[in-house]
Amino acid sequence: MLATLCRPLGGWLSDRIGGSRVLSWTLPAVAAFGLLLGVQSMLPFTLGALGCAALLGIGNGAVFQLVPRYFPTQRATVTGLVGAMGGMGGFFPPLLLGTFRDRLGVVWPGFVLLSAMACVLWWMNGRVFLTREEALAAKLPPALTRTADKVRAGAWATLWTLVLIAAIVLGSRNLQNFDAALVIYTFAIVFATWGVIYHYSVWIRKPPTYVYWRRGWQLFKERGVIQSFGHVIALAGTHLLAQTFIAKRSRLRWAMHQMIFWGCVLAVMITFPLVFGWIHFTSAPSDQMTYVTYLFGFPAGRFHLHTFTALMLFHGLDIAAVLVLGGIALSLWRRMRDEGARAVQTLAMDFWPLILLFAISITGLALTVSQEWLGGSFYDFIAILHAITVVAALLYLPFGKFFHIFQRPAQLGVKLYQRAGEEGEGAICARCGERYASLMHVEDLKRVLPQVGFDYSMSGPVGNWQELCPACKRKSLSLAQLRLKEEANG
Repeated sequence: MLATLCRPLGGWLSDRIGGSRVLSWTLPAVAAFGLLLGVQSMLPFTLGALGCAALLGIGNGAVFQLVPRYFPTQRATVTGLVGAMGGMGGFFPPLLLGTFRDRLGVVWPGFVLLSAMACVLWWMNGRVFLTREEALAAKLPPALTRTADKVRAGAWATLWTLVLIAAIVLGSRNLQNFDAALVIYTFAIVFATWGVIYHYSVWIRKPPTYVYWRRGWQLFKERGVIQSFGHVIALAGTHLLAQTFIAKRSRLRWAMHQMIFWGCVLAVMITFPLVFGWIHFTSAPSDQMTYVTYLFGFPAGRFHLHTFTALMLFHGLDIAAVLVLGGIALSLWRRMRDEGARAVQTLAMDFWPLILLFAISITGLALTVSQEWLGGSFYDFIAILHAITVVAALLYLPFGKFFHIFQRPAQLGVKLYQRAGEEGEGAICARCGERYASLMHVEDLKRVLPQVGFDYSMSGPVGNWQELCPACKRKSLSLAQLRLKEEANG
């Protein structure tokens, strides 16, 4: 019933963004939810069954949208073939599952095959249909393209949010290890996940960003996966973790970024698994002074109370808060003294993120102070206040300055692009004959600028304004202004 009801939805989406694009996210989603079907527990199996039913229904509508577009002269034949394959889909899988049950005593290998087949079809769709779809989309009006991008972004955001929910259920052993007291954090994270992925999907489809995105993956493959992977790992170490490019500007700014960065990373690594129920602690049955750490329901280690390990684990969030507060102090010190920063800083983009981080850190430390030294006084009030600040920060995540956290990894692709441009063929200025940029960069500029409303095509020996180096552009503008002045003066 659910699959049948979702078929019109798949057709509606396909009419707006293209059938192959709908399949590009439904097929990997089927692969993910298909794995849930292999879990021998009612809740994951139910999620997997409902998810696969809805996604396969949407995918069915997308397939029938592709038939008249790519097979206009064999429409009836291909439609009959698709119907025949659908009939086989209702006949063959039950036999296969029964064979696995009879021979192996389990049925999960059949669902693994379902996921594997979904991945193969996703790859085939990308190689055969998606490239054609993108070529056709380039000719569409900008308004229609933007609408399609928003619908696609919403689909991707919904897909990955559902995957996160399934991971929470599965990782917490059907919510057995899930702490209901933390449910408000879970809802905030789920909302933030949807918002961040939607925003990121829309941002990545903007013409300039999309060029870097596609070129980055293209260069990653062309230059050799192993070599490119090693280069990306090195870039991640210097640009994401160590952030050495900030140290070149100012050691103070580098220290500020490092303290806030590692404080937030430490807090996320501790908080999210605990909120999701992926990690929990219990006392050892034989020794109440020993705690056992469980990861996804499996014992992952144990430690004795009143040891350094226990101190670090139980006060990890306090350490993160101190790091963040140190970074905030350095940031305010710089913003109060740096005239350049004072001239451009705003409340929304510069101070509001710091206020949120400050509130989270202070209320988090206050919880420890109340528990350790005040005998639990005001603990409930502080806990509610802390929850409000954390939820506010999570809800702010997709919209404000915090979003650049998710944009930053894309810089690795830009670095690959820049390196390939330096090593590749150069663009020669049509006026002075000097190399001024990479040919790849100039050609991408000439293709992207018209998409955002700037057409620099020119008549004459120089076909495009971008074929001049910066120095010659300035000279050409000066000569043009001088010529106009002479013409005006007679």
